[in-house]
Amino acid sequence: MLLHATGHTCGRLSAPASTAGSRASVSHRSPLLHQNCRQQRTRPLQTCANAPGAPTKSASGTRIKDPRIKDLGPDNWNITYYPKQHDTVAVHKPWYIIDAEGQTLGRLAVLAACVLRGKDQPSYSPSMDMGGYVIIINAEKVTVTGNKFNDKLYRSHPTAKPGTLKTETFRQLNERIPERILEKAIKGMLPKGRLGHKLATHLKVFKGTRHPHSAQQATDITSRINQKFNTGNTTAVAAQ
Repeated sequence: MLLHATGHTCGRLSAPASTAGSRASVSHRSPLLHQNCRQQRTRPLQTCANAPGAPTKSASGTRIKDPRIKDLGPDNWNITYYPKQHDTVAVHKPWYIIDAEGQTLGRLAVLAACVLRGKDQPSYSPSMDMGGYVIIINAEKVTVTGNKFNDKLYRSHPTAKPGTLKTETFRQLNERIPERILEKAIKGMLPKGRLGHKLATHLKVFKGTRHPHSAQQATDITSRINQKFNTGNTTAVAAQ
């Protein structure tokens, strides 16, 4: 079977035929339907002279579009909306506020990380910054379960040199810089890389109730900390 080419008439070489009085064999080309052509099976949108509705060239030499393409229908693979750059502009982002007083550290960090990423928005896209800004107040009043208040350790290298490892407990860090506890917990739940670094700048943690973002009229979402999302339905979970 012959390969397809532009302007090619599909055909095949038949078995050799012997002529009377001579041993010389001759072969002739017999027509072959286009659907049986090898090229039709591999690249069906390319047509040859035997294909019905084959594209032709206009007088200017440009190739006319195959009229059969319009019968394929709409492109159902390209109906999902992908966010554009103007969808991530800061002026369009919502502001939220969370009161950390009496709240569990892990549950609060999960809610803040989801809002920063925009997972609660219908326009969420993993590779785009579709989340909002999060303000956390009363950072020094966050709680932990079990013996973590005295046993949980935070390690750091202040000068980034060997031998300068500094270790302190949750109680010690909460007395010194309480904002850092929430920042480290939430940043650990964000993606690593440029996107995660950008999302981390949208987190505002403060000690006490005063903050400089009152003009943003942030929405209080503290009540969503102890909520569990299952198959689209939100059910309250008793706080531990």
